[in-house]
Amino acid sequence: MSNHARLEQLRRIPTEWHRRGMTSPTEIDQLVTERLGHRYSNNTLNTSEPSYADFFVAA
Repeated sequence: MSNHARLEQLRRIPTEWHRRGMTSPTEIDQLVTERLGHRYSNNTLNTSEPSYADFFVAA
């Protein structure tokens, strides 16, 4: 197995991200979906990206 294929395999495993102190892209997508709904999820074809205004509410 080539190093590139091995890295791609490891990138799909959330615990490998956690071992390095990071959150996996799948988990980040879940957080964004929970917060903003499916309009910004990677699971849709919509290419809109969230902005700071989507996360913060003026006090």
